[in-house]
Amino acid sequence: MQILLYLGAGICSGFLNTIASAGSALTLPLMIFLGLPANIANGTNRVQIAIGRITSIVSFQRSKAIDWHNAIMLSLPCLVGAIIGASFAAVLQSKYIGWAITFGIIAVVVVLLTNPKRLLKDQQVATPVIKWWHLGLYFLIGLWGGFIVLDASTYALMVLVLAIGYDLKKANAIKAVAIFPMTIAALAIFAEAREINWRVGLLLSVGSIIGAWIGAALAVKEGIKIWIYRILIAVLLLELYQLASKYFFQHRSLLEKAIMHMY
Repeated sequence: MQILLYLGAGICSGFLNTIASAGSALTLPLMIFLGLPANIANGTNRVQIAIGRITSIVSFQRSKAIDWHNAIMLSLPCLVGAIIGASFAAVLQSKYIGWAITFGIIAVVVVLLTNPKRLLKDQQVATPVIKWWHLGLYFLIGLWGGFIVLDASTYALMVLVLAIGYDLKKANAIKAVAIFPMTIAALAIFAEAREINWRVGLLLSVGSIIGAWIGAALAVKEGIKIWIYRILIAVLLLELYQLASKYFFQHRSLLEKAIMHMY
């Protein structure tokens, strides 16, 4: 049963991480529920994310959807931030991290719901140009993504659309490349710290490959932007419920109860 749960979670995570974000909202609680310590779950989660992102990049490239120049420019400060953040996470215990994540998600949901038309416009800037403060934002995204990967993809997507001027469809492809070095750096640091369960990570990765292929194939379709937006909102609200249940109301969420029933 554990194998099926991990494979299923990997498929959902790979799909969500490619077409929107927040696949870790499924995989992290599952690993912790099935007995992995939180620090091991945090490190193990990076395996399937890395594999899923490789898969999505290959698929996006076949569709010629990647602006490589800007993606690589953004990846550099993101990588530096990730090295710092992951090094911190490997040694630091943070009692209030759950609260910080919860309030961070609330901020993202508010921004997404405040002016959805900005996210759904076909093209905001004819030729998007990377400015110094965009690089600064991607450094902060890397810092957060290295520390706790949850919602780093959402922040990366929002900067590409709301700050730089890409439409949502193109932003998804650039995001996959821009945050990939962050993922690899964090994975290497957690591996060095021996905070990865490779068996669980590989099981999740098999599912992640399938989910990422499906997500990348759908992400370049016409008319997909509205569905990406809806999926983003739905997953973030699920994430909020999950975290609020644990850290504020201190009881199991319906998702955890469903897993208990299956298991």
